[in-house]
Amino acid sequence: METKWVKKLTLPVLAMLFIYYASRSEDPAARNLVNTMSEQTSQEQIVYSSEEYYAVYALHESDNLVKTYVKKGEESNPIQAIFEILTTKSNQLPVGTTSLVSPTATLNDYHLENGVLTLNVSPEFLDYTADEEQDLLSSLVWTYTELVDVDKVKFEIDGEPVSNLNGTLPVSRGLDRSMGINLELDTTNFDETQLVTLYFVTDDSKDGLLVPVTRLIPASTDPVTYAISALIQGPVNQNYVSVFDQETTLLSDPVISDGLVSLNFSSELYYDSQQTKVSSTMLKQLVMTLTELDDIEMVSVSINGNIKVMDEVDHSIAVPTSRFDFESLIEAQ
Repeated sequence: METKWVKKLTLPVLAMLFIYYASRSEDPAARNLVNTMSEQTSQEQIVYSSEEYYAVYALHESDNLVKTYVKKGEESNPIQAIFEILTTKSNQLPVGTTSLVSPTATLNDYHLENGVLTLNVSPEFLDYTADEEQDLLSSLVWTYTELVDVDKVKFEIDGEPVSNLNGTLPVSRGLDRSMGINLELDTTNFDETQLVTLYFVTDDSKDGLLVPVTRLIPASTDPVTYAISALIQGPVNQNYVSVFDQETTLLSDPVISDGLVSLNFSSELYYDSQQTKVSSTMLKQLVMTLTELDDIEMVSVSINGNIKVMDEVDHSIAVPTSRFDFESLIEAQ
């Protein structure tokens, strides 16, 4: 799926926004996370293959949606299997995460055409509060659009099209990733805006679960430089972290050509005192964030112009890296 997600935000989605504003000094949890994860992955980089795992966005105990991976069984239908993981088989989700979808909800059937997945669900699907709707629908939409041939999700209740479910969010035209996830606000002018999704990391486990956070920013802001600056400054929510050193700077403007963005950072990007390595978690944050943007498919990094830099799993950071170096696409059919 090549679709990217820097888009105008619709008014109904604005109604669902929440925001945290807080001052933040450099968090030692980020450095501890890097050290812990580097010990775990010093020998090999884990890549979640579509042949073995489903990508599922689940509610973390920090009350944020996180990207998790659930090992596949012998089933041949990923759409049905994913729905079951979010309902009757939610015990397969990683410890510390849960699903907002009622376990009594059933998927009657579904229809997939031209990238639009229509889920025909039972009335039990509506067993949630209006306050939970944004996260519940974000979980479903972001999970199903991980499938290579799904771009949008629509809903039916017992075969009947619906314009609204349990809240105010209009769903009749379907929902895609432009609805955002873990929404935050970074502007007070709603007329000319765009969405940027940043990837942070939970700091409560060696796995370092990814936390995608969608921010609404002014349309006049360059999304690439904003995203990089936001990763360096770190999240406003203290339940997750960024592994970037806050003293890190870009030494030159990003260069974008043929889907590749080339970045030259200051020496603060090194995570070890010997200045020999960078964090693979940092690289994953950077790549996953920037490849959500229009026209960016790969990321190349240098430090003070030096292209001979490796991460702690001996991956050259100058070699163009895509999000699919960390995970594989899954086909719905």
